[in-house]
Amino acid sequence: MTNVIQRLITAHRVLNREIRAELTRRLPDTARLAQLKKQRLAVKDRLFRLIPDAAEMRRVARTA
Repeated sequence: MTNVIQRLITAHRVLNREIRAELTRRLPDTARLAQLKKQRLAVKDRLFRLIPDAAEMRRVARTA
């Protein structure tokens, strides 16, 4: 697995954690949520450009 793919998987996981943390707040910041989700989608798009097969992407993400 390349360093680029590893960094993207890590970034996606970090963004997921930040989104979950924001959603658990009493008054979630909707603008921040929108920004985080947009960033997460951009990371996911880059990952799928590098590994277009969804099943292979899941396998790689699990082993990372």
